[in-house]
Amino acid sequence: MESREIVEASKDQPNTTRSRLIWMVLLLPVLMASGLLCWPSLSTTPQPAQYASRETTFSGSSEKLGQTVVVPTLDSPMPAGRNVVWCSSFQLAWNELRDRVIGAPLDVRGAKEVAARLNAAKLSASDLDAKSVYVAGGWVEKGIRERIKKDMAARFPLHELPDFSSHDGGILSYSYLTAHVPFQYPFCQAAKGILFTDSEGTQTPVAGFGLWETGRPWDEKARDQVEILYLKSADERQPWMPTEYALDLCRHSELYQVVVARIEPKGSLAETLEYARSQMADFGKLPAYNKRLRRFSEMDKLHVPEMCWRIDHRFAELINQVIANSSPAMPIVEAFQTIEFRLDRSGASVESEAELTVRAVPRLFDFNRPFLVYMQKRGAERPFFVMWVDNAELLVRK
Repeated sequence: MESREIVEASKDQPNTTRSRLIWMVLLLPVLMASGLLCWPSLSTTPQPAQYASRETTFSGSSEKLGQTVVVPTLDSPMPAGRNVVWCSSFQLAWNELRDRVIGAPLDVRGAKEVAARLNAAKLSASDLDAKSVYVAGGWVEKGIRERIKKDMAARFPLHELPDFSSHDGGILSYSYLTAHVPFQYPFCQAAKGILFTDSEGTQTPVAGFGLWETGRPWDEKARDQVEILYLKSADERQPWMPTEYALDLCRHSELYQVVVARIEPKGSLAETLEYARSQMADFGKLPAYNKRLRRFSEMDKLHVPEMCWRIDHRFAELINQVIANSSPAMPIVEAFQTIEFRLDRSGASVESEAELTVRAVPRLFDFNRPFLVYMQKRGAERPFFVMWVDNAELLVRK
């Protein structure tokens, strides 16, 4: 249809339809300039303003995962070729049990190494904003279940608590944390995804986001929010080919930050994190850091895989192990943690809760074997009656 025919055809449409067309034409440049529409690399297909998908990567028990492990502490050994996940919620529940209920480092028979790591960890609720975390612990008989339910209903009313009804005795320690980091300016969605190469060299196409084109006004603000925290090239003659780097994806976020770092793994998450942070500290001391090195330039490209998952994990190495220094000595009957994490073009969020239950198992004092019985005056040195019961000859028969 020729241009003249299109104009003529539009005249035949109702006034409301023509008005909508006019508004769409007027609003398109505004949407483009605001960054709500992004075009992927080497593509002329526009990215819709609404986020493309919220597909969950995984949701379920960690037992169903073959290439991912959840560790109780940052310094737990990190197995090669595996995703390694840690969140402080379980540590916070452990600390509550250790510091406020038992009042001493927990002596866990059969899991002394894990207990020692948890006892030595220096994490606390102060590592999060007070509005983002809740921790409580105590004896079931003294109303800890009711206190947790009441407090959580007031502070986090939308969160559904675990079922505490089965805990009819003993100690319950619970923690919950939630943190959200919305990017001030959403990144572009990679329409064709990105190719992720794992430690074994296997390549997998995955969803992703980032920055790759230049000269587009709607990308300038998103590009400006990225801060380079560390950058290293194996060959100084080729600085445009960095081999290690770390980025703050949104330097404008005030409360929490999201850092992604491409580095070689160490023996544990703690060692890997320490290496990254030490390199960032040294990089930040360079004379040109604030003027030039920290800037994500208009020529730079960014590709980040996206994630959206939930893992339910039970620390089997602790369950059914006895806390020897509790009074009385009691077994751990539940050591549970749930972690939900999301990272996409709009931001990142984590939500996690942990439950640590020590059951007051009734001890059986059964004199159905030979036993000693005696009577004496309280405070006296000697009894006035003693008997060793060896058989049923003098016992009342049924």
